[in-house]
Parts: sequence; structure tokens; C-alpha cells
Amino acid sequence: MKKYLLNFIVLIVVTSILVLPIFISAQTAEQMRAEIAAKQAQIQELQKQIAAYNAQLKNAKSQETTLAKQIANMQTQIKKLEADIKLTQTKISATSLKIEELSFDIAARNREIEKQKANLSETIRKINEYDHASPLQLVLASNTFSDFLSEAESIQSLQSGLQAKLDTIQELKSRLETSKAEAQDQKDQLEQLNDELSNRNVLLGNQKKETNSLLTQTKNQEKKYQQILTDLQKQQQQIAKDIYALEDKLRLTIDPSSIPGFRSGVLAWPLKGILTQKYGPTSETGFINDAYNFHNGIDIDANTGDAVSSAGDGIVKAIGDDGKYAYGKWIAIDHQNGLITLYGHFSGYAVSVGQKVKAGQVIGYAGNTGFSTGSHLHFTVYASSTFSVQDKWYGLLPLGGSINPMNYL
Repeated sequence: MKKYLLNFIVLIVVTSILVLPIFISAQTAEQMRAEIAAKQAQIQELQKQIAAYNAQLKNAKSQETTLAKQIANMQTQIKKLEADIKLTQTKISATSLKIEELSFDIAARNREIEKQKANLSETIRKINEYDHASPLQLVLASNTFSDFLSEAESIQSLQSGLQAKLDTIQELKSRLETSKAEAQDQKDQLEQLNDELSNRNVLLGNQKKETNSLLTQTKNQEKKYQQILTDLQKQQQQIAKDIYALEDKLRLTIDPSSIPGFRSGVLAWPLKGILTQKYGPTSETGFINDAYNFHNGIDIDANTGDAVSSAGDGIVKAIGDDGKYAYGKWIAIDHQNGLITLYGHFSGYAVSVGQKVKAGQVIGYAGNTGFSTGSHLHFTVYASSTFSVQDKWYGLLPLGGSINPMNYL
């Protein structure tokens, strides 16, 4: 009997710590599930719209040959970003509803635990009273000897059912813990979505500014646009040649002992997508052009706004914006192991200089800023001992001795 009482006391202490404030909801669980299903349907529809915009943008060029086409391209990009924002807002609503549903579930489980605890307490009380009464007292308290035997059998049944009641409470507690963990996961996801929404609003603002800037520069005149486009392309190609001439020399200064040995898994892929250009001489990478003859990283196909993750734990070394030249918006991360990774052509950032990041953490969003023929991610791996950032007239420029990223991915 004392063993049962001890188990009960321990269980009461444990479950009391776990009990949460009861959440009162004006909606039934069925109504919440219906709303969540409706939000999921909206999410699917928005994803279809975004896929259609992405397909349309894939067929367009980063720098269209006519002003009208370029403006139309930028307007489509704005519509796509607006759809991205609406999608994120809908995901936030769905996640909030899921948290509410889980809170409702947690409250219900808490009430059931309290009910089971009360039942168990009453059982303990009855058994305890029976154990402390003398046989004579029990007989005298019964109307008949038959009643006495029935009471004895009832107490024996209560004793044999104690473990089952304890098991029931333990199972309820386990389910409560699962619901609490899921609720915390949803809250973490909600926080990430709120950050994403803020960043996507910035991306939209940037795109609108770029569109307005182009209209201001050209005064909506085709001739002015063609002149701007011609001058821009010449400058882009010259800057690209200068960069790769400098990095040709820096690659020769890499000390093999200062970098990790080549093996898969040292770095993680920063983005899921098709590899559109490899590392090395352009005659071998599948992208021959007049601007440069060596590609210092790999290119991964992406849609503007796609989340890009850090390839490993590290510290944000530098962030720059080269405008329409070189890498456009870029981020460099020092992994503290002899390697620095560079991510180029972003449409927006999600981190700041000096910030510590984890592998897989979102650091920015893919785009087609800089010298780019379409939305994608440019990913370079540098030997950190060779890396530097130079201040150019068009922005901060990262330079270093590059290594084939495929040696580490």
C-alpha cells in the first residue's frame, strides 16, 4: 500500500509541474481544423501562381533587349514578389491556427489528467481507510456479512486497478509532452515566417525602386535605354576580366596545409537546384563568353526570392552590394576552418556582418543582381588566408584564391 502511495505522490509532483494554464478558445477544434484546411488550400493556389510567374521569368532575360520588355519583366517580378508575401502571410495564419489548435488540445489533456488524478486520489483514500480499519470495525460497519465480503472484494479490485490508473495518467502525460513539443515547433516556425515576411517586404521595395530608377534614367525612351544597356554591358565585362585576372594569381598562393582536406560533407549545399555552371575554365564549364575565361565558383539555378542557406557554421565576414556589376548583392561567411564561402546575386539579405550563423540557416534570398543573365546563386569557396574585400567605385568587391566547391560539397 505504501508503495502505491509513494508512486502516486511522485506522479502528482511531476504532472503538476507539467500542467499549463488552460487555454480558452471561442472556436471548436472542428472549426479550427476547417480553417487550417482552407489556409492549406490557399497556400497551394498561391504556390501555383508563383510557379507560373517563375516560368514566365525564366523565359525572360535579366537585361531585356528593349525597354518595354525590361519594364514588363520587372513588373512580373513585382507581381511574383507580392505573391511571395501573400504566401508567407497565409502560412503565418495557418501556423497561428495550428498553435491555437494545439493549445486547445493541451488544455483538454490537462483537464483529463486532473480528472484522472482526482479519480486516483479517491481510490487511494478508500483503500487507505480500509487498511486502517480493524476487521471488527469493517464487519460492524456492514449490514450483513455478505456486504462485508462485497466491500472486501471491491477494495481488492481497486488495489489491482491502481497500476492501470497510473499507466493511464502516464500515457496522458506522454501525449501532453508530444503536443507541447509540437506547439513549440510551430511557434519557432511562426517566428521564422515573421522574419521571412519582413525580408520579403524589403525585396519588394527594392524591386519597385529599381523599376522606378530605370524609368527615371531612360525617361521611358528606348534610345536612352539602349545606350545605358550598351555602356553597362561593356563595364560589366571589363570588371569581370579584372576580377578573374587578380584571382588567377591568388589561386597560386593557396597553402594546401591551411585548408581542410578534400572530402564530401565539409560544406552543405546552400540551395537545392540544378547546377547550371561548374567551376573552372569556361571552355569546360558549359558557359563560354567574352567577359572571362575562368569561373571561380558554381552556379545553381534559382527563382528570385528563394531562400539561400549557409553552407556551414561560421561568422558573416562581409556583405556588399556591387549594383549591376560583379556579384551584385553578396555575402561572405568565414567558417573558421580555413574556408570562406561567397554567395552572390542576392535579391536581399537575412543576416548582418559579424553575426554567427549555423549550417542550414537562411542568410539571404536568390536574385539576379550584379553581372547576371538570370536569377541564380553564385557560390564560391575561398582559402581564407587569401581573402580580402576591396572598396571599388561600384561597391565592396570580394577577392581571393578560389577552390572548386565540389571538393567539399
